[in-house]
Amino acid sequence: MQTLLCRQVPAEDSVNLATDVYLPDGPGPFPTVIVRTPYHRVGLQGTAQQFTQRGYAFVAQDCRGKYDSDGLFVPLVDEARDGQATLDWTANQRWCNGQIGLWGRSYLGIVQVPAASGGHEALRCIAPSVAPGSFFRHWIRYDGCFALGNAIRWSLTHASCRNQPPMAHFSWEELNQLANPEAIAGHVGFETPILLDWATHNCYDDYWESIDQSLMQPDISVPGFHAGGWFDHLTRGQFEAYRNIRDKGRTESAQSEQRLLIGPWGHGNIGNTGPTHYRYGDWDFGTEADLPVLAHELQFLDFHLKALDNGYTCQPPVKVFLMGENRWISLQDWPPPEATPQSWYLKSDGSANMQTGDGVLTQEPPDNSSTDSYVYNPQDPVPTHGGPIYWGMEHLGPVDQRPLFDRPDVLFYRSEKLELPLTVVGEITLNLCVSSDAADTDFVAKLCVEDPSGTMTCLTIGSLRCRYRDSWTDPQPLPSGSITQIQLQMGQIGYVFPTGSRICLLITSSDFPRILPHPNTLAPPWSNTEQVTARNAIHHGRGNLTRLTLPVIE
Repeated sequence: MQTLLCRQVPAEDSVNLATDVYLPDGPGPFPTVIVRTPYHRVGLQGTAQQFTQRGYAFVAQDCRGKYDSDGLFVPLVDEARDGQATLDWTANQRWCNGQIGLWGRSYLGIVQVPAASGGHEALRCIAPSVAPGSFFRHWIRYDGCFALGNAIRWSLTHASCRNQPPMAHFSWEELNQLANPEAIAGHVGFETPILLDWATHNCYDDYWESIDQSLMQPDISVPGFHAGGWFDHLTRGQFEAYRNIRDKGRTESAQSEQRLLIGPWGHGNIGNTGPTHYRYGDWDFGTEADLPVLAHELQFLDFHLKALDNGYTCQPPVKVFLMGENRWISLQDWPPPEATPQSWYLKSDGSANMQTGDGVLTQEPPDNSSTDSYVYNPQDPVPTHGGPIYWGMEHLGPVDQRPLFDRPDVLFYRSEKLELPLTVVGEITLNLCVSSDAADTDFVAKLCVEDPSGTMTCLTIGSLRCRYRDSWTDPQPLPSGSITQIQLQMGQIGYVFPTGSRICLLITSSDFPRILPHPNTLAPPWSNTEQVTARNAIHHGRGNLTRLTLPVIE
């Protein structure tokens, strides 16, 4: 690797972006990979070497307002213009041969679609991993539910100042209980203005629309490689990016050359190797899960930046890890066209509360109507425990849910023991008929598997703030005393329920601190309004379309 070149890349409004350039040995020019980060470009030195050894020039840049770059960092807002300015600058350097790709994970993946949406002629491909698309639905809200853990942890660490502030003098658990961003600032000793912005923009307005990458994806004109994990809280964005560009991309190449790779990982271990890559939560997926993600990404970059086919064209468009059988499967598309929807209906005699209740999942629609209800008190929320969650919260990924079963505010439904394995691959939905004596409330559901020993493991989570049931832009209160239909997006899955296991569903109204407890009013998050205790109910049976829909491959 040649000597590091330090540069200031000019962006709009006289802002200079601090940029390091790493070059391979040799005369050049070289195909080039750009990585933009708010986490300090210096931390990419080791990564740069893996690219330069493969013959790439590697450009590492601090985002606007971070570390050595000029300007003010406002998360998500300036990534289109700054990314496009960086593409233009890079394409005009003598060491660049005009073949440019974008690469990176998490926020390093987030910056890619805005940059690529400008259609720069030198850009040949993008490789974003574990990156959300619509931040109102995927990151700061989970389909309207305010994502407290994400908002506090990420913004205080990365959006409070130019560098990373000192964090050792407080615990995240202390902050979860505080009343508003002002109280958080008083406790930690510094302000984080973006927290207030995220809370006050309480419906899908111009702010969220301007940074919504699902609206930018039809402008993408290049191939893409989208990697994620079944237990990453952002993976829905990978599936949506793949599908949106495949269906609406600007060029034939963009539509036909999208790739998707999903493994049994969480947000923080997708790039690992060894045991931390194939063990997550309570499960060991075996060494087959220790797939080198970077090697697949480099294979993709080699093909599109060097015209080098080192096995890339032999790879399927979609490759996912099938949990339960713990093996990789190849698919021609996502969702799998061979999957068929299978309905599982909720049934009880009106007492599905807790594991000792009478809640059932059955493939036969119930003959009789019934109602299961519970009291949701925002002062006593159900604690976060497993599933696709962000760092700093416990417990991560596939973990046993039985610690939650002594709570009367958790409804529980389960199938009979399966007589044959059930292969579920695709997107899961949950249609509920609900009512509440509050003006608004949340519903949170977990799809789980119960093994013969009684262990109940969380596979996916879905949630919805009821005011957004019909529109993200025009929230409406729940009709008082009436039954309302809602649909929860339960996420994507690739799992084989084994013979003798049971399909299980948990339903409640809180998941703290993953979600800020809903006060059961129409007030925005962190408002100084009285919290209301709500009686929430699930209605099922004749006349009420309450069912879990699983995509099954026979």
